[in-house]
Amino acid sequence: MATLILDFDSCLVPVESLDLYASRRISKDLARLEEMEQLTRAGMEGKIPFEESLRRRLDLLAPERQGLIQLGRELASMTSHGAGSMVTDLQEEGHEVWIVSGGFQQVLLPVADALGIPASRVQGVRAVFDDKGRYQALDANYAFHRSKMEGLARLRVDWPRPAVCAGDGMTDLALLDAGLVDAFIAYTEHVQRREVLDRSEFRADTMDEVEKLTRRLWQEARG
Repeated sequence: MATLILDFDSCLVPVESLDLYASRRISKDLARLEEMEQLTRAGMEGKIPFEESLRRRLDLLAPERQGLIQLGRELASMTSHGAGSMVTDLQEEGHEVWIVSGGFQQVLLPVADALGIPASRVQGVRAVFDDKGRYQALDANYAFHRSKMEGLARLRVDWPRPAVCAGDGMTDLALLDAGLVDAFIAYTEHVQRREVLDRSEFRADTMDEVEKLTRRLWQEARG
């Protein structure tokens, strides 16, 4: 048994979910939208800490719980081509597939459910909402708003090895640097980040390539 960890935004789905939500919620405020996109890029490229990028975007956006849930339901029908069959094949063989993301849990879970990934293998940012569903703060009990590495370390996640991560950002590559995975695949179908590609030994342009490369890396890791 082995593990594949998938990033969510610009990997499992073709968009940055919080930016898409922003484009609808503050669609008439072009200056705020541009600032949101700049903060996303800066965080994914490692130019500012991910936590700073996220907090500043949330201050601009003030998301609502129901809107995030609805976005997740919409994205469930927009997953990258081949993702569904890959997840099904790997899980039927007894392997674990995880989603680890800097996106909101409310967005991730409907997509995971559509793919058949258990909720226990979905880890992302959790927020506190008031009784009317308005964003109040990030949940301090879950550290994914700081980094994926810190979030996983706090949860003491122990997935079957060898483990491979596929993603598009520096926050994904950090899992390899921390020894939480055995190999990293730069996913380039939707976005290509030079900072990531310069440090990545492997890359894939489609989910079919992710599956083939993951199987090869698992086999090589087992010797």
